[in-house]
Amino acid sequence: MAFYNPNYPGYFNPNHSGYVTQGQQTVQNGGFITVQNEEEARGYPLQHGSSVTFRDENQPYIYTKTLGFGQFDTPIFEKYKLTKENAQDTRRAESAPPRQRSEILPDYVTKAEYEALCGEIDHLRDEVEKLRRELGDE
Repeated sequence: MAFYNPNYPGYFNPNHSGYVTQGQQTVQNGGFITVQNEEEARGYPLQHGSSVTFRDENQPYIYTKTLGFGQFDTPIFEKYKLTKENAQDTRRAESAPPRQRSEILPDYVTKAEYEALCGEIDHLRDEVEKLRRELGDE
């Protein structure tokens, strides 16, 4: 009886393709395609599991269109506006000092912080009214 070792270099498995496909599906990127306008990019046909990036010849936009593997998937269309950066601006941004903590934090307070501030303001208002009454300003 013959024993076949799949790790042996002379062993040939006709069912093995060399690609791992079980449980893995990756979207293929088709590169850049030049289009005249957004409508042309939206109407571009795609195969399932593919993604295409478009460059608009007449506007400063890049579009991506992606279609998943599912039979009932609908294409996802995204639009990006291009902005040109000068090399000088890029160098200035790289050499700028790190931002301070106050620049990184968002400009808002939580509801609890807001209510605490309102309470402090009400307390100060009461104190001012009390002092006015004592001084006879009212």
